Amino acid sequence: MTSDTALPQHHLPAGGRLLLAVAVMFAMLMPWWMARQRATQSFPGFLIPTMTPHEDEAVIFEKTTINPASTLAKAHSATLVEMPDGSLVAAWYAGSGEGAPDVGIYVTGHLPGGVWSEPHLAISRERVMHDLNRHVLALGNPVLVADKDGRLGLLFVSICAGRWSGSSLNITWSPDGGRSWGAVTKLVLNPFVNLSALPRNPPVTLVGGGWAVPIYQEFMGLFPEVLWLQPHDGAFVAAVSRMAGGMSAFQPAIIPLSTRRAVGLLRDAKAEREKMQVMWTEDGGQSWSVPIDAGLPNPNSGVCAVRLADGRLLCAFNDVSPGKRENLRLAVSRDEGRTWQRVATLEEQAGQEFSYPFMIVGKDGRVRMVYSARGTQIRYAEFNLAWIDRQELGIER
Repeated sequence: MTSDTALPQHHLPAGGRLLLAVAVMFAMLMPWWMARQRATQSFPGFLIPTMTPHEDEAVIFEKTTINPASTLAKAHSATLVEMPDGSLVAAWYAGSGEGAPDVGIYVTGHLPGGVWSEPHLAISRERVMHDLNRHVLALGNPVLVADKDGRLGLLFVSICAGRWSGSSLNITWSPDGGRSWGAVTKLVLNPFVNLSALPRNPPVTLVGGGWAVPIYQEFMGLFPEVLWLQPHDGAFVAAVSRMAGGMSAFQPAIIPLSTRRAVGLLRDAKAEREKMQVMWTEDGGQSWSVPIDAGLPNPNSGVCAVRLADGRLLCAFNDVSPGKRENLRLAVSRDEGRTWQRVATLEEQAGQEFSYPFMIVGKDGRVRMVYSARGTQIRYAEFNLAWIDRQELGIER
């Protein structure tokens, strides 16, 4: 015989349910919060690389297209890294158009004294959807990092909704210089709205390992930020700190001057201003000064800068032109970014676009650079201090 006596029900009062929900949320957020605290409270400082340029070296300048056989309609946002053995790896996104579903991340390598290898599709949208087990609309904005042991990391964004404001940041690692890649994982930078963290410019190596990666966000405004990737228990802890407020300055480039001091250059989307912005940190990136006018134009376009072996700063930027990105120029600063002098024009052609420069300085003191050209090409330029000196003196190469 069955009983129709109801089992006793145990209901928590409203206050108890609220406390339980808070406790569950606290338990879920605690690991993320502890990781963020470890990554942002130390601010270990910037590692200043050792460069040994040859003082008697002849003038060197080289420029080439590294994807000459590409038939894709769009190639953009290139990145470059020097491996511990001196070889180079470059990557960019390409497909039928920015934000298109067929966009993938392409990679090529360059051995010292050699030529660039045939670019290959390293990461596809289908691969990312498989690894993340989620829908992805498109890929973009790759940035490469390399550790002292030769492991190569690739940061890139995947768009899950809308356009760039609906993107999230991912990472994958290669043990063999970019020929093969491990599983793609998503970086959780905010447990609530983990959207719109986009890399653009070269990472800065940190004392003790890891990187300060200049990133920005386009969700509810335009903001420059730093992604701190620091080693912990055999992995990397990721956290983000804001460089500046406002609603128009973004896509930062960070140029370390010493362990604690650095210059930040910012793209400016404010149409009535169109001036590059500059800021400084004196505490390893924990805080930054209020951005001010850098004295160079910025028609809402990407900028990049590096510190040369002799202490000068070198900036690549789009100067004033009718089409806004019809040229790509270089400028030098001798006073840590306060004033700049134009020294050279890398590209200039009416009706064309040359944009998104990405520069590094190798262990030999040479500047190595990739950028977008005519919307479909990725170009590589390499030059030394002797060439920059001639440009600064007004002597043609």
